[in-house]
Amino acid sequence: MNRVAVRSFNHAAILSLLMFLVGCAPLIGPHSPEAYKKATSLKSETLALMDKATEPYSTHADSVEGPKGHTASLNSAYEYVAGLDSNAISAKQWKILISEDGDLYGKFIKRWKEKSTLSETFITEFKGPVSDAFDEIICLEANEKESTECGKSKGE
Repeated sequence: MNRVAVRSFNHAAILSLLMFLVGCAPLIGPHSPEAYKKATSLKSETLALMDKATEPYSTHADSVEGPKGHTASLNSAYEYVAGLDSNAISAKQWKILISEDGDLYGKFIKRWKEKSTLSETFITEFKGPVSDAFDEIICLEANEKESTECGKSKGE
């Protein structure tokens, strides 16, 4: 082998090793009891708020989107998790949950504002996926202590 080929091979090997090491950077950071607590409490608060959508949105607008409203609490939880080291997956899940462009909490609130009231059937159908999204976030936060797959019990 000539020198150029050896040098190119060495550079390629080093580059491959660096890409491997960067690719193996953890996406889930160390366990945060605060993030877990926020996720579990916000789940129950969110589902309870959704039940109120049979009443006019205007009655609940401040508690939903005011400066100390529920949406602000969800955004605060997202910002907290996004600020933790190596927590990209959890932060992305929060973003999906909150987004008006998704099919979860953000879209539910947008629809409630547009329609003023929502039917119990609609609310029930929306609560399932919202609850599941919270369960995924809670699982991610819990598994920062102990690695298990979300959505499956330990015995599976």
